[in-house]
Amino acid sequence: MTSRSPTPGPITYVKVACHCGLNELRAGFATDQLPISNDLCHCNTCRHSSGQLAVYHVSVSTLVCVDSDEPFHVDGHGGECPSPDGDGDLVAYRTSENAIRYFCSMCSAHLIFRYLGTPREEGEGGEREGAFWCVAAGALERTEGIVKVGYHIWVEDTLDGGLADHFRTLEGEDLPRYRRGPKSDEIALRWRSETLNQTPNSTNDDTLHISCHCQSNQYKITRPNFESYLPYSAYPDLLHPHDIAHLSKVRNSADVKWWLRPLGSSHPTKYFAGHCTCEYCRKTSGFEIQSWAYVPRSNILDQEGNSVVLQPPEKDEVAEMREELARIGVEGSGEGEKKVEAEPEDPRPKGLKQYISSPGRYREFCRTCGATVFAWQIGRPDLLCIAVGLVDESQAGARAESWFEWCYTRVGYAEQAISPKMVEALTSSLAAAGAEATKSREEENERAPIVSMSLQQKGGCDVVTSVEQVVVAA
Repeated sequence: MTSRSPTPGPITYVKVACHCGLNELRAGFATDQLPISNDLCHCNTCRHSSGQLAVYHVSVSTLVCVDSDEPFHVDGHGGECPSPDGDGDLVAYRTSENAIRYFCSMCSAHLIFRYLGTPREEGEGGEREGAFWCVAAGALERTEGIVKVGYHIWVEDTLDGGLADHFRTLEGEDLPRYRRGPKSDEIALRWRSETLNQTPNSTNDDTLHISCHCQSNQYKITRPNFESYLPYSAYPDLLHPHDIAHLSKVRNSADVKWWLRPLGSSHPTKYFAGHCTCEYCRKTSGFEIQSWAYVPRSNILDQEGNSVVLQPPEKDEVAEMREELARIGVEGSGEGEKKVEAEPEDPRPKGLKQYISSPGRYREFCRTCGATVFAWQIGRPDLLCIAVGLVDESQAGARAESWFEWCYTRVGYAEQAISPKMVEALTSSLAAAGAEATKSREEENERAPIVSMSLQQKGGCDVVTSVEQVVVAA
């Protein structure tokens, strides 16, 4: 029940918290072991249970309450933290016989990872060895001097290198890319599994499947079509940094469909994707790097083939008033008064839970395993952000480059990152990956009809500022 383990020597404590503040605690680290060099895990379980391309946990010596030295209890029972709600409100999800992940029931932030250890003898009731506790690095109040990325593990599961191809070095040193666990065989840059090589990427693939670990949320992405042009959206921070770009530029008054790629093609086959390090993404996920793809809602289908619906049905205010009057015993006086009709069935996917991260901004996550699934805004309800970590890697690899065109020139909201050194390294690695991808991207653009338009270089990304003609193949 308790997450505290005795550790000799001085302890450095760092606050751990989710976005909504429902769960707050302190993680204790052995001071003489700082900074801790830890891994970015790319395994299928971590990706699909979080929605991230890779997860970043750090081992702790102890977990205590935020305002006292009392042990923090992950299940909230028997807790001694001085708060009206006990020790917080975490949902436990067991991803294997030996591992449990804990995420916030309100905002979905993954906070704690518990490895139960391996049984010394066969049978569930026996003693275990090698148990440990971890916290999600993105949930830490600070990371500099506490933890740093040291290497990648389980890169083999991505089938295409995953985030390891986009995050190559840190502070001038190459990050080892281990095929499986630490010290296993290393995988070279630009590695691609023979499984994918035997089935070459093709734009003729009709659908790309995404799913969370528990399979409560399963969806299909379709290729761009005439409906993909219908949404309107301002430019994301990836294309025009919101802290320095003029508002008139960000608003996208020319109504450029920047999410469709190749940019300007009359027959786009891909969607725009990039990495974000904003405070909202970090604190609602528990991890520092959130990878998104921008896809129109009409191109995201549920298992029945219907476009996903995220907005709840509108309430009938008259029916609500009548229902309330009936509840307090006030009867209607008019003849032929209509009966209160039952509320319409909620069309939202049953496996999703919604969190309002700020006014008009929504996060959708799996209520069972806590995986981030979607993000969307009330100002652009028909253009969604999809968590790329949920992609079925067996179809096109974890990065799904036959479906997504990645932004190599900027990390979204880099100025909000909790670890500036990590973002600097990620940006540098992306530039290298982008240089390698430029030639193939240009060749692809040459094969597609190009819409006549003017381009302006801004921050290294080709940004459309005016459109003279849009050709839609209906």
